[in-house]
Amino acid sequence: MPSPLDNLCGPGKPLKMEAPDRSEIDGLLHSGMARLTDASHPGLSVESRFDLAYNAAHAL
Repeated sequence: MPSPLDNLCGPGKPLKMEAPDRSEIDGLLHSGMARLTDASHPGLSVESRFDLAYNAAHAL
């Protein structure tokens, strides 16, 4: 059964497997944790804090 993600590449173009990249993973973890830390700053607006937390969750 094909994956629903196969449609992202277009008809007849399957997704290509990619080897994990430790530096990319480390970068995303670092970015996520930094944004999560910044989201707890009480001096920022609620909207900014939400945006930071949302993007932290996406990175993590």
